[in-house]
Amino acid sequence: MLDYFSMKKLFTKNYNLTAPGGDNYELKEARTSLLCVEKGWHLIKVTASAKNAKQKNSTDDDDLRMVLNGYELGKYEIPQGQEHYKGFDNAASWNGATLKGNSKTVYLFFYTTQVGDNQLQFFADRNPHLDSLEFHQFSTNEISKLTDLKPSNTDDVDKNGIPWISFIFIGPAPREMEIIASGRSGKQKNKTDGDNLKVLVNGRITQNEEAPTSDKYKNFYFSGDQLNGNTKELTITEKDLVTLENSIELWYDQNPTIHQIEIKFSENYTNLSKFSDGSMQKDFVYLTLHSFIHFMRFINRNYTADFMQNAISQNPKNLVFGEKSRLTKLIRKDTEYQKVIHLIESEINTGQLSGEIFTGGTPEDTIIFNSGDLYSAIHGIKKITYTATKTSGSRYKVDINLYDIYDFDPNNIDYSVNPATELVILADQGESLGVVKNFEILIKIHETI
Repeated sequence: MLDYFSMKKLFTKNYNLTAPGGDNYELKEARTSLLCVEKGWHLIKVTASAKNAKQKNSTDDDDLRMVLNGYELGKYEIPQGQEHYKGFDNAASWNGATLKGNSKTVYLFFYTTQVGDNQLQFFADRNPHLDSLEFHQFSTNEISKLTDLKPSNTDDVDKNGIPWISFIFIGPAPREMEIIASGRSGKQKNKTDGDNLKVLVNGRITQNEEAPTSDKYKNFYFSGDQLNGNTKELTITEKDLVTLENSIELWYDQNPTIHQIEIKFSENYTNLSKFSDGSMQKDFVYLTLHSFIHFMRFINRNYTADFMQNAISQNPKNLVFGEKSRLTKLIRKDTEYQKVIHLIESEINTGQLSGEIFTGGTPEDTIIFNSGDLYSAIHGIKKITYTATKTSGSRYKVDINLYDIYDFDPNNIDYSVNPATELVILADQGESLGVVKNFEILIKIHETI
């Protein structure tokens, strides 16, 4: 198998790892962090294998699947194969019942909008084998090619085909994918069966237009008994695909030859209007904000990343920060903190030793911290509560609580300061879609005034 993808290799690892066994568990030894140093297209290439129950003298098959940045792959596919079990039946997985011990290579292309780490996880059922991983970066205008491919094992064939190669695209749909393949007839091989190749697009079988009603040939776009060793072409274009997630998977029967696969990429989406499907809108927002989180960690805005991670989780928690926390120390150093002190002082001077102050009604009582991580993490103090105790002379010990509700309002963005305006607008849309959830932030401070 000759791989002529023209791209920069960033990372490679030979796992040679057989999963220890269990029911739908994370293969923690294979968890991998992949750093994108530039935004744009990247490729994760994974090779693995899985056996069926009969090969193991067992009642259960081996299965393996991938998860990228917490995103479950294959949710827009029609499941194929013999068994459908907990996500182990899509193009980004290895299903032992269908693979029968053979290897399959998955090319996972993903478009990242931010610099940062990406987390790749593997989940196994029973004992699949993870062989290797490669990580590449390439530009959108590069044409990626694979040439001269033949199955590595043709001993245990299947009239329905065996999964061989998968191409997953997370992001803009490719502009075009061309497949040129050939197969010999059974007669040419002195056998009863020819070489066949099946093509599935998002789980849908691409029908053989020359044999639309034949049970033997209709599901194999490339049929050796029809080709008699000659080549045939299939071109898949943007109009055959959707935005956000696509899969193109190749299954083989006998010994077909792929002479060339050529892929042309695109950057052709920018906003939610590209998506007619509500689930895809949600997934687009989730994936984009996940990239933003990785970028914030990359530039050491860890509170910004932590708060966004909490907001897009299944069940966000209210967050409390005490007097000795690093966040509280950063707040006390910020110039806006003096506004907090001034507002409380004004109340104490009128004889109010405890109470609530609701902020944001005027420029004088609007509190938005200016220092980098605080500005993008805390979106503005909504309320101050305080309790003051007189100590000596005109001195007071004051317990202060600062409250913020984690939410997004594009109308309050200072466009000259905020470097991520588009992401704020996207996060606001994510709130409407239920991807971004609100939670309360409480900062406790002890002060002497």
